[in-house]
Amino acid sequence: MPSHMNLKQANILLDKINALYKSISMDENAIASIEKDLMLSYIKQLYELFLQLEPGSAPPRTENPAAAPQEIQPPKRTYKPPRIIEIPDALKSTSQSPTPSPIPDPVPRPEPQPNPEPDPRPEPQPPRPETPTPPQARNPEVKIENFNPANKEIAGLFEFRAASDLSEKLSERPVNDLTKALAINDRLLYMNELFGKDLNTLNDTLSLLNKYDNMDQAKGLLAKLAGQYNWIDEERLGIAKDFIKLVRRRYV
Repeated sequence: MPSHMNLKQANILLDKINALYKSISMDENAIASIEKDLMLSYIKQLYELFLQLEPGSAPPRTENPAAAPQEIQPPKRTYKPPRIIEIPDALKSTSQSPTPSPIPDPVPRPEPQPNPEPDPRPEPQPPRPETPTPPQARNPEVKIENFNPANKEIAGLFEFRAASDLSEKLSERPVNDLTKALAINDRLLYMNELFGKDLNTLNDTLSLLNKYDNMDQAKGLLAKLAGQYNWIDEERLGIAKDFIKLVRRRYV
């Protein structure tokens, strides 16, 4: 008798499982968690009933199946498919066609201007570049080409000894442009000690020395500067020799 009762309960559970499955299958994309838990509970109860059945037992016969107690079925879901609205081809072509870009306003053409009459006055000629003059008060009477210093100490500034070792030879490499050969510290040193703290005089002297062809032409200008700014002073003597040595490299 207990085995018959287990089979009846199993039949009831199967009806519950089928009814719940139909309800879930109507909307596969939205299975509620309560439905999932209910289905697992039914399957677990069915599994436990079959474990209690004895081998060789047969299912009970019911003369009136309708008299069997009916289980309350879970509410069935009502699924309403979305309404599909068909768009006519004429509207599709209208909506998909690109919006024409606005036509820009026509740009008015400029009216032709009459040709201007030629100016009878002649065009001004550009000014000729001024030839630099020596920095000594720019006196045109001074001839810097002649080198004949009366002071022997000034003449000693131009004594030159050939380089003997490698370091001295490297320090006597040719210089193409004296205005670019000086570092900032050397420029300030020569300006303060040899040119009366006048940067314009130093720059004019370097530009003029760039125009000479050889050291013999430069000696006259350097000798005048040595006498004017007292390069033979004990504190300036070494600096003056270094500056003249730099100028000599321009004509190597």
